[in-house]
Amino acid sequence: MYGTNHHPDLWDNPEQFCPERFKDWKDNPFGFIPQGGGGYDMGHRCAGEWVTIQVMEQSLEFLAKRIDYQVPDQDLSISMVRMPTLPKSRFVINQVRKI
Repeated sequence: MYGTNHHPDLWDNPEQFCPERFKDWKDNPFGFIPQGGGGYDMGHRCAGEWVTIQVMEQSLEFLAKRIDYQVPDQDLSISMVRMPTLPKSRFVINQVRKI
């Protein structure tokens, strides 16, 4: 996954976080690896896909709209030999408060 998602033939500046890359995405069903391509009724899909999507949507909404927090400096480097990998500091937030 890391090699595919950071391949310079596929991405300009693959090491940079750049969500704008997808602004003009043309809905190519094979552009993302995690769930396979195409419609769920025509190909292999993860059995927990719908639950996972709901959890991700709810989590993002909570983090973006229901709490305020600070992200301190931390080591977000990722091991290339550990599976599954995690950022070295994990992901730390502090000064958390409800909005």
